[in-house]
Amino acid sequence: MAATKIKKSDSGQGAGNSGGGFRGRLPDMPNVDNQSESSGSFGYLLVLVLFALVFVLVLPLVGMMYMDTMVVRREAKAQMEKTEKLRKQIEDERKKDANPILQPNIILDGRSAQNP
Repeated sequence: MAATKIKKSDSGQGAGNSGGGFRGRLPDMPNVDNQSESSGSFGYLLVLVLFALVFVLVLPLVGMMYMDTMVVRREAKAQMEKTEKLRKQIEDERKKDANPILQPNIILDGRSAQNP
């Protein structure tokens, strides 16, 4: 019994590992406190400038394009209504002019009849 006594300080240490456990096998962690804080604030400044560009330049441009689209759509609708009104007016005039009883030599579509 007395031949092999284990000391409490030796527990967890392998043969040839003088540092104890995994401590000697892991690489050293970088010291975060030595980094300058200007690199972090530079990133925040860059993000702030990008957001400013988006909100100041891009959003008003998109708004102007939307308004132009709405104006063009309104103008196209007005032109279509004018065209439809003129088409109906022309059809009404053709119906009045193309009376087969009064003008037997004119066909309903406006052409004159040909004699065989």
